[in-house]
Amino acid sequence: MSGESQATSDAATAVPETYISVQKLNQGFGDCKERVDAATDGDVLGIWLLTLIDHWDHDFERVVVLTANSLLVIKYDFLSMTISRITRVSFYTVFKMVTGEFSYPSKSVVPKSSRREGNGTRIYFKKGEASTLQRFNPWTKEMPYVTFASHVVARDKFAPSLRRDDPRLQVNPFYGRLVEAVRSCRSRLATNRRMAGVDSEDSHQVPAESLEVVEEPIMLEVYLGWSAALHNTSHLGFLKNRGFINF
Repeated sequence: MSGESQATSDAATAVPETYISVQKLNQGFGDCKERVDAATDGDVLGIWLLTLIDHWDHDFERVVVLTANSLLVIKYDFLSMTISRITRVSFYTVFKMVTGEFSYPSKSVVPKSSRREGNGTRIYFKKGEASTLQRFNPWTKEMPYVTFASHVVARDKFAPSLRRDDPRLQVNPFYGRLVEAVRSCRSRLATNRRMAGVDSEDSHQVPAESLEVVEEPIMLEVYLGWSAALHNTSHLGFLKNRGFINF
């Protein structure tokens, strides 16, 4: 390979921006796949690095592993290469999946310049609305849904196209595979129930026929948004090289 071709290749694979996760993506994905429980989760169908949006509109970087029976949402430290938390969502409990653009309440005073643009997906896996205590507690981990958007690199017009166009950082390819996986899992569940003569009303799991897949706005119930503006503008939910320190 000529020196010019080598330089072009190196430039295409280099990551001039500072997101450590993107630089160590393959190693991190490998570590996260090892935490899949084959007996519980089934085969791995795909893995993504996405933005998790909490109920206060804060962004957090998460590895998302899609399997035949479950969704694993993993908090992974790409600096120490360690896993600090895994949230497992069983497809047997999912009753609604939404894709659409983000929206805010009519009474929200969040400035338009600070409002989230684009689309995402939300997965509901607990019946009922979030309680007042849950909605006003920024640290709660008990929300009845989880919300994702594409990774910030996939939405950065200054990022290299090789990274920006990587489907492993984009929410739309994830959502398409998710819908297929959940429907397939629920179809197997329905078949097994019929063969076993089990009435869905006798099960603690959501009946297979009750799965709802819709396209509609995803409401972010944020009325002031000052903490989200500070958090997201500083990219505090992402591991970055910030000069002399990494966090």
